[in-house]
Amino acid sequence: MAKKDSNKNLNKYLTRIEAAEKHRDNSYKELWARCYKRWRNYVDALIDPQTNQVVADRSNISIPYTFVQVETILPRLVETLFAARPYVAVRDREPSDLPNAKNMEVMLDWQMNERLDVRDLFHGGLKECCIYGTAIAYTGWKWEQREVIKKQLLPVTEPDPLTGEEIPVYDEYGNAVTDWQPVRINEIEYDDPDLKFIDLGLFYVDPAAEDIDDARYCGHDEFQTKEQLQRLVDQGAYKIDWKKVPKDRNRNEARDYRLSQVGLPTTDDQIAESDEDALYRVTHYWEDNKRVVIINRAYIAAEGENPYWHRRKPYRKGVYTAVPHEFYGMGIVEMLEDLQDELNTERNMRIDFRAFLLRRMFKVRRGANINKKQLKWRQGGVVEVDDMDDVAEFGVSDTASSSFAQETTIKQDMRDCAGAHDVVMGTSQNRETATTTMTKDNNASIRFKLIINSLEKKLLVGVARLIMQMDQQFIDMPKWIRVTGEDGANVPMQIAPEDIQGEFDLIAAGSSVEPLANKEAFKQRMVELYQVAGQDEIYKLFPEKRVRLLKKVFESFDIKDSEHLLPTDEEFKQAMLAMQQPPPTPTGEPMTMEGRANTVPMEEQGLPNRIKNIPEEWAFSG
Repeated sequence: MAKKDSNKNLNKYLTRIEAAEKHRDNSYKELWARCYKRWRNYVDALIDPQTNQVVADRSNISIPYTFVQVETILPRLVETLFAARPYVAVRDREPSDLPNAKNMEVMLDWQMNERLDVRDLFHGGLKECCIYGTAIAYTGWKWEQREVIKKQLLPVTEPDPLTGEEIPVYDEYGNAVTDWQPVRINEIEYDDPDLKFIDLGLFYVDPAAEDIDDARYCGHDEFQTKEQLQRLVDQGAYKIDWKKVPKDRNRNEARDYRLSQVGLPTTDDQIAESDEDALYRVTHYWEDNKRVVIINRAYIAAEGENPYWHRRKPYRKGVYTAVPHEFYGMGIVEMLEDLQDELNTERNMRIDFRAFLLRRMFKVRRGANINKKQLKWRQGGVVEVDDMDDVAEFGVSDTASSSFAQETTIKQDMRDCAGAHDVVMGTSQNRETATTTMTKDNNASIRFKLIINSLEKKLLVGVARLIMQMDQQFIDMPKWIRVTGEDGANVPMQIAPEDIQGEFDLIAAGSSVEPLANKEAFKQRMVELYQVAGQDEIYKLFPEKRVRLLKKVFESFDIKDSEHLLPTDEEFKQAMLAMQQPPPTPTGEPMTMEGRANTVPMEEQGLPNRIKNIPEEWAFSG
């Protein structure tokens, strides 16, 4: 590409990126900072508006109730999404794709657990979702090779006395002497999908977009050293002329801004003492059919078609509560923002009032000859007066009980808003009836079910689909993985590229979020229903119906892969045919009219007594 065209495209990309970042910062930067501060339970100092000085004689604490709500709901989300393995089930769209669908399911499960530790990654991503309302996941493919030292069994050599060349050493029998020797080799360390959640302050998106798929462009910033970038150049991913790259000192401004909001130190501008230690701002720009990499917002290191065959921007978005027609969602902290301020104010007012009660005030008659130092409230203190009416204490009653009731009301409002009632938090009062407890748990579960279904579809399944499509693209040779067998042992398994090809449907296999009491009652009813139906004469005539009912029983126990526990249609048909065929007749047994061995006792067959009473020594031998 000509230099002029490259500069023209660079200006176009930077114009779009800066417009997206400006829209993001103007709309959400302060909001996300407030959410971060409230989750960290940090409050700003009280400033007197008249003197512009810090007010030191008033209480200014924060009650970590927003933090409690976030950390109560977050485990429920994580545990529900990752309650059962495989986390994502793969289903075939055509019968011929069934074996490949099973192979792909095994591959996804191994990658998500062994290579990515997706549960831990989602724990961090869903925490961002709860705090800020939105989580952005980037899914790509990472290939890393590094030099390692390993021992290999090699021939022992020694220098030739005449030529100095290394020659093999032989023993007395003429055999070459070998020994374990250290050898430097290049080893592929990682060749699998890469998943990471992007800091919202480093992610930008088309301001007119409502989702990733309908965005004209999006991308994110990351910070890398020269050594990291050079490895990508060696792999052929980037092309960099280091003489043309400006040597700017870059730092993660989004993280620094966030830390500064809670009084924590930020990155020092002079932390990099050499060019090797300096961080380069790497800006990734994506369209559906284009990928661009810009260094320090001044140099294009890569520009071309989307390298992934799925032809999608490699990002997936999850929101806690969707805001209609907006890209970013609403999190728990934003919902509780004003209620948290009210709770803090209520608690601080009570603290200040109790401090006022302990530091008494006095009324002193004007002109009375009283030393003001004597008015300090102290043990065994004495105040000298000329008249008993010269000094009088201000009478103040203790804190009203209604103040404590108000705090209880505020906390209840916060629980109602977030849906994390005391039942969910594990702090339910014993005086509540079972019906009240079940009603609260049911209402909370309905709300969480909607949130979890959205996260499953948009985030978990979306990420899994990108991984699946990249597996089909980049796995070009048989790959050994380890599969957990039914006995819990890890069994090696080899999967070839052709074993995972095809079109598949993905289904999240997480657990149900129904209330525990409702789930237990439903399971009990399903078991009783199966027992009743199993004894019905009509159901006995249609065994395939019983198998389908048994599948429903399994599903009531949150077993979503019941196909592995039940016979397939083909297996069922073969079993029914086998049951209809007469068994072979054993030698020496009397035959009935139907041609089957007669196992009914003689007394029940109505045979003559003379036949029944044959002595043993006269019995037939066959």
